Amino acid sequence: MILDDYLKLSSTQAILDTGASTSYIDTKAAGDAISPGAKIRVKIATAYVDAGGGTIYATLQTDDEITFTDATTLITGPTITIAAGAATAAGAVGVTLLDHVIPPGAKRYLRVYYTFSAAMDSGAMDAYIVLDVPKTMDKQL
Repeated sequence: MILDDYLKLSSTQAILDTGASTSYIDTKAAGDAISPGAKIRVKIATAYVDAGGGTIYATLQTDDEITFTDATTLITGPTITIAAGAATAAGAVGVTLLDHVIPPGAKRYLRVYYTFSAAMDSGAMDAYIVLDVPKTMDKQL
């Protein structure tokens, strides 16, 4: 899988409370500007830990304006529960919050929005759009 820097929305973004991805994508046009089959992927990059625990989920949002004042949610991922105390499997590195083909209806701008039920003590996210699928190479380069 090839990751294009222009398609990264969060790159080990230390996001500990509800908020938007560090970056957004300007597709330069609404609607069909997204390649068919393009996927949004959001994964935990640094394990989430919180003394009190809580939940996290990610949404892919779109808007005609860069301010995202009237953002529309295209996709909502499942809710991940972070247990109180030490790092658990639910908040571990590599846990996927969103892995979905981007549906029709995208407007000019795209971003990921993270929703937390409570602020976390530590953790970070990766979010990016991919245009291909992971492949295992049987030969070395």
